[in-house]
Amino acid sequence: MEKHTLVDENDKATRSISIIRELLNDDKFKKEHRTASKFFSRNLKLNFVAVILLILQKSIKPLQLVLNEFFKKLDNGTSVTKSAFTQARRHLKPEAFIILNQKAVVDVCYAEGNFLKIWGFRLLVIDGSKIYLPESPEIKDE
Repeated sequence: MEKHTLVDENDKATRSISIIRELLNDDKFKKEHRTASKFFSRNLKLNFVAVILLILQKSIKPLQLVLNEFFKKLDNGTSVTKSAFTQARRHLKPEAFIILNQKAVVDVCYAEGNFLKIWGFRLLVIDGSKIYLPESPEIKDE
């Protein structure tokens, strides 16, 4: 398997962002992924796009801080409460994120089939373990 260059990865990231932007601005996508037709029908502070973008940020900061930073970046002088965000989030169907992942990540990154497979399956590995090695000259040299 060939190594991907940084240019290839940047191109994939650009395509993914473009697809996400296109989907989020598509009225059909919005209508299909809200829990009822009355939700996200007006252009409020917490509109469909803002709620999805806030969720996609997946920050570990306190929610109110994330909301304040988000709306400060928009520079529209508004702010919203945690409660308002929580209520708006309830009106999204989870399938919206499944579709976003499929079209913007899976289709872009794996469409070419240029990845390793084991027994016909794509293998993804995440290892968060840490190994502490003893201090020795040999380990330092290595």
